[in-house]
Amino acid sequence: MSRLDEADITDLDKEQMLARTGELGTELVRAWDAAEDLALPAGAEGAANVVVAGMGGSATAADYFVALCGESAEIPVSVVRGYTLPNYVAEHSLVVVSSFSGNTEESLSCYDDAWKRGASIIVLTTGGQLAERAASDGAAIWLIHYRSQPRAAIAHGLGPLLRLGVSLGLCSVDRGELEAVARLHGNFVSQLVGPAVPAVQNGAKQLAEALHGRIPLVIGAEHLAPVASRFKNQVAENGKALGAADILPEADHNLVVGLATGEQAAKCLSLVTLESAIYHERTQRRFDVTTQLFEETGIPVHRLQVVGSRVLEQLFIGTAWGDYVSCYLAFLNGQDPSPVPQIDRLKAALSG
Repeated sequence: MSRLDEADITDLDKEQMLARTGELGTELVRAWDAAEDLALPAGAEGAANVVVAGMGGSATAADYFVALCGESAEIPVSVVRGYTLPNYVAEHSLVVVSSFSGNTEESLSCYDDAWKRGASIIVLTTGGQLAERAASDGAAIWLIHYRSQPRAAIAHGLGPLLRLGVSLGLCSVDRGELEAVARLHGNFVSQLVGPAVPAVQNGAKQLAEALHGRIPLVIGAEHLAPVASRFKNQVAENGKALGAADILPEADHNLVVGLATGEQAAKCLSLVTLESAIYHERTQRRFDVTTQLFEETGIPVHRLQVVGSRVLEQLFIGTAWGDYVSCYLAFLNGQDPSPVPQIDRLKAALSG
C-alpha cells in the first residue's frame, strides 16, 4: 500500500488544504454569483488598457484572466507583479488591485501609483490596509468573503475579474460555462486525483511519489503557461519543496542547451509537462521533441495530458494536478501543506 493511502498521512492537513483544493470548481461558481452586482468603477467603460496588480495567488488568478482575455480582448490586458505600474497607465486605464489579505506591500504601492496617475481603480480584497485606503479615497472596493490561505482562494480572485471582463467585452463566459468547469473539476478530483482514490488509480499520488526528493521542472505553453508557474508555486508552498517552471516554445531556444550536462541533473531533476489537445500543432510537436531530448539524458519525464475542450476547463484541470500533487508531496515530507513560515519570516524582516 502507498504511504499516501494511509489515513494518518492526511491527519497532517490541520487547516484542511485538501478540502479547499477540492472545492475550487464550486467556489468559482459561488464567486461568480457573488459578484453579480459588481459594477465597473467610474470612467472604466472606455478603458484603453487593463492592468491587474497583485502577487502570489492573486496574481495567478490575474494570469488566468489574461489567458481567457487573450482569445477575444481588443485592448491590452496585463498583470503587474511589483511596486510600480507601466508608464502607459494613465487616466484612460483601469487598474485592478488584487490582494487577498489587503496588506501586500507591492499591491499597496501599485494602488498609490494608480491613484497618482488618475486611473480608474477597483480593489479586490478581504480587507486590510488596501480596503481602508480605498474606502478613505472613495475608490471602488469588492470585498471577498472566503477564508483560506490566499493560494487556495484563486477562484475568488478570478470570479470578480471575469465579471469585470464580461462588462468590458474582454472575455465571454457565462454561468453555464462555469458550472461545466465545476462539474469537470469535481469529477476529475473524485475519480482520478482526490484523496479517496487509491494510489494504484491516482495519477497525482503516483506523480507525487515519483517527484518526492527530486526537483520538478514544470513546462507549459500558451494558456497553460501560468498553470505551470502555479504548479511550481504549489510545490513550494504546499509541498515544502523547490521546483522550477518554464514555457514552450521559448525553452527550446535556450533551456534545452543545458541538457549538455543533463546526465548530472538526472540525479535530482524531473521534467513534468502540461500538454493540451488545443495547443497550436507546432507547440505540441515541440513537446514531443523536447521530452525526447530530456529522456535521452536520463532525466525522468512525466507527461500530463490536461483534459477539457476549452481554455477555462483546462486551466482548472491543470490547476488540480498541481494542487493535489503538491499536497501529497507535503504529506510525503511529513508537513502540513498550509503554513508558510519562510514567507512570515521574510515579511517580519522587511517590516523591521
